[in-house]
Amino acid sequence: MKPDPEQILASLKDFQRNTVEYAFQRLWGDEDPVKRFLVADEVGLGKTMVAKGLVAKTVEHLWDTDKRIDIVYICSNSQIARQNLSRLKVVDGNTVRHADRLTLLPNVIRNLRDNKVNFVSFTPGTSFKVGTSGGAAPERVLLYWLLTQCWGRDAVAATRWKRFFEGNVERSRFEWYLKTFDRSSLDDELCQSFGEAIETAIGPGGGRLRDELEACVDDFNYLRDKPSNQLSSRRNRLIGRLRQLVSRAAVHHLEPDLVILDEFQRFKDLLDADDEGAELAHAIFDHPDAKVLLLSATPYKMYTLPDEPEGDDHYRDFIRTVRFLADDERAHIVERELRKMRESLFSGGDHAPAVEAKGVVERELRRVMCRTERLSATQDRDGMLESREMPGARLAAEDLRSWQTFDDVARHVDRHDVFEYWRSTPYPLNLMDRNSYQVRTKFQEAAEQHDATLVKLLEHGRGLLDWNDIHRYRQVDPGNAKLRGLVEDVLDRGVWQLAWLPPSLPYYEMAGAYAEPQLATFTKRLIFSAWSVVPKAIAVMVSYEAERRAIEAAKLTNRLYDDRPITPPLQFRMSAGRHASMPALALLYPSLTLARLGDPLEVAGTLGTSLPASREAVLGAVRGRVSAALSELTAGSDASGPVDQSWYWAAPFLLDRHFAAAESDEYAPRMRRWSGDEDNESSLASHLDYAENFDDSQLGSRPADLDEVLARMAIAGPGVCALRALSRVTGGPDALQDIEVRDAAYQIAQGLRSLFNKPEIIALMRSGDDASYWRAVLDHSFSGCLQAVLDEYAHVLIESEGLQDADAYVRADTLSAVMSEALSIRTATNAVEQVTVSGSEINLEEHRINSHLAARYGRVQSNEQAAQRESTIRTGFNSPFRPFVLASTSVGQEGLDFHTYSHAIVHWNLPNNPVDLEQREGRVHRYKGHAVRKNVADVYGAAALWSQTADPWRAMFEAAVHAREADDSDIKPFWIFTRPGGAVIERYVPALPLSREAQQYRRLLRTVGAYRALIGQPRQDDLIRYVGDDVEWLRIDLTPTVTGQY
Repeated sequence: MKPDPEQILASLKDFQRNTVEYAFQRLWGDEDPVKRFLVADEVGLGKTMVAKGLVAKTVEHLWDTDKRIDIVYICSNSQIARQNLSRLKVVDGNTVRHADRLTLLPNVIRNLRDNKVNFVSFTPGTSFKVGTSGGAAPERVLLYWLLTQCWGRDAVAATRWKRFFEGNVERSRFEWYLKTFDRSSLDDELCQSFGEAIETAIGPGGGRLRDELEACVDDFNYLRDKPSNQLSSRRNRLIGRLRQLVSRAAVHHLEPDLVILDEFQRFKDLLDADDEGAELAHAIFDHPDAKVLLLSATPYKMYTLPDEPEGDDHYRDFIRTVRFLADDERAHIVERELRKMRESLFSGGDHAPAVEAKGVVERELRRVMCRTERLSATQDRDGMLESREMPGARLAAEDLRSWQTFDDVARHVDRHDVFEYWRSTPYPLNLMDRNSYQVRTKFQEAAEQHDATLVKLLEHGRGLLDWNDIHRYRQVDPGNAKLRGLVEDVLDRGVWQLAWLPPSLPYYEMAGAYAEPQLATFTKRLIFSAWSVVPKAIAVMVSYEAERRAIEAAKLTNRLYDDRPITPPLQFRMSAGRHASMPALALLYPSLTLARLGDPLEVAGTLGTSLPASREAVLGAVRGRVSAALSELTAGSDASGPVDQSWYWAAPFLLDRHFAAAESDEYAPRMRRWSGDEDNESSLASHLDYAENFDDSQLGSRPADLDEVLARMAIAGPGVCALRALSRVTGGPDALQDIEVRDAAYQIAQGLRSLFNKPEIIALMRSGDDASYWRAVLDHSFSGCLQAVLDEYAHVLIESEGLQDADAYVRADTLSAVMSEALSIRTATNAVEQVTVSGSEINLEEHRINSHLAARYGRVQSNEQAAQRESTIRTGFNSPFRPFVLASTSVGQEGLDFHTYSHAIVHWNLPNNPVDLEQREGRVHRYKGHAVRKNVADVYGAAALWSQTADPWRAMFEAAVHAREADDSDIKPFWIFTRPGGAVIERYVPALPLSREAQQYRRLLRTVGAYRALIGQPRQDDLIRYVGDDVEWLRIDLTPTVTGQY
């Protein structure tokens, strides 16, 4: 059935819809349509949503044609793909299939002609070049089965073919890859094209490829040991040639109607290159039927500094981009008019010719591109951004002694100018990875030779990390001015005491650390550095100090860093035949009755007060409801017998049996499946069976505080909170009893159990007064308003995961999976080198330090496991849970979201370019970002109480939209929403006074806004000096203009 794009288009914000309509007209509708169109919206404004809208309109436009419709999405890395693919799906039943490499495209393009609409995506890196290496194991498995399909099973059945393709993968592992490969995914036509190409292709040795291939495979016959380097190199060159052929066959098999090239600037080398990669790319771009949509906030070098290698680089790059989008003739017109603008400016007379030329430039550029900027939504054009001081960033005398040691060592091993390393990272000799920097490699070599001079330097030197201090949980000096500032900014305000960030809209007054004013306003820190050692140093040092403070607060005075991990308390254990962990099960159980009795948001509404309501009033109201419900249970009503502690865990199950008997009976079989999720599943199964078949007549007297404990469980129990949070976004109160929703809630609760079982969190819980751990968990959840935390997180995920149009089951399942991933992040460990001198010998001993409160982002290794770890870390950072600090280099982060729980950027090292500064800050200034949500909640929090909308956050944003000025665009309130004293995008630059960094920062601030007005001009810095601050009239406006209604 022909899809109706209106539902998707209606979900777009007004300026996004304008862009979709304008781009569609330029690509498909005008009298002079273009083949390529660039959407250059400012970073963070939702270019992926624009692409989704354009896909919807394209499918509708082409539907009545006889041909199939192929949409091809290309991006530069798997992280962007994982983030965006779910958002781009627009047709029911149209599977979004993704290939991580160009060579794996055959896995996802089978039987394209069988479908009316195909959506194919792949990540070719940035070059489209396949190269001549042996590739990854999945590629070699694909090649093996392609050859089997082309030549027949017998032709490649011999063991030597498997030995040839296995590469460095363990033999049994490669056999498993072959066995589990889905051969039905291979397309017959593509196989035929590949087979024909092999027969005519020339091999790397100059002969016929098939002959060279078979000859090399024969050399693997009866090979017992690993192949020689020569044979291995020969094999890799042949596999590389096969990979090139399969890539070419796959690309030519596509018949794209719309090609979406995301983060276009990453592919700029393809514009006019003359190599294999460019050939493959242009085979897609130049397909006769293809329209190309390019997405990039920085499609060309936006600003060039006078001291950069070529001062006119921006100008040449800009014209090169225009030439790619349009043609030589149009690019020449733009060049001519830009030259007129510049000549008019320098003439010193009437600027009318410059204004006229600017109009011509705008008309020409709007043919092939458009751009929307968020800054126009605020009168002062600051876009909510505010520079903040990091007062703790101060130099200590010990830092200078550390510098002296490091500099002496570097000079001795013939490496000079290491000042930037020292200024950026503490303890560089301890924290630099081996072979990561030349100075570290040279130091390693000299140390292993026990260099006598180096011995003396280290013996009398200062500023080395002493593992004995870490082993005994002693306080370690940050060792660096910037890190000292970060520790004061984050840890000294008490962030180490939190298991999650305080919610933007707490439903009642929080307690403990969550009630501290300096923590209520805290947001996660996203840190960018120029040096790869810095993210590791921050992750190690901040996490260690957070853990040390937690250990100290818990009075675990005898604990050592290298001791065995603390035993997770929330395990399902049997003790002397007794079910010892029933309270833990009660915490996880999504009790329908407690969910209905203890919704803190609903209770706050009945109290008739504003949010946050009185903590005691909410607790008292729920306690009364729970007490009334308990009075209807007959078991344990005789208070004369001994008090039975089993009541704490049994009551939620008994209340459901009494008040929701039918739902309980229906849900019981699903509960039995939970045991399959556990390592010690028999123990959990036994606990579940005990709860299901528990005889309430065995219960003794009720504890005096039973109604108090159950009231807290009804308000803040992990399973109950998860159930209500899901119900807010899956149908409201009626969804509470849905089996699928309850099951998803249990999965989230299991994730919370994983969180509370982490050693660093266990130490936090035990720093309180509760004797039993489950009570401590419940108290922490109540103090930190877990319900509001999960409600906010669920709302954020619906849109970030592209679930706006999904049904309730898909929403619940996806949310439980993402939340569980964020909650269950495994603690990473980082290598730290202990450097000691013993007599005339230098000893280097590697130790491991955990990172949890702070994490490093960005791959040290390029493999599937590292990519998955990177994805999981980003999922965790984009949640209210740890890590609270994420440190990375800027490389490769364009297009990624980090804004959901962070509105603070730390420029550990400043970029050279104002555009790069904005690109970094754009990571946290995006749709419904943390700062925006805080301000919306402060102003429109009451809407959560009186709205009929089940999702309180949807209600608040609807209220904000209703109250805005009539001529405001949807940038308000979704991207920009300010209030006096409210949350802002915080920019931190921990540069020392009078330093070169401080001078560089002042220069960046001078140029950060002006460059926008000087698009297309060479020598922009000179022009800014000449024109001064009054450059706004020069701004080239590329805002999309749409006539008529849509």
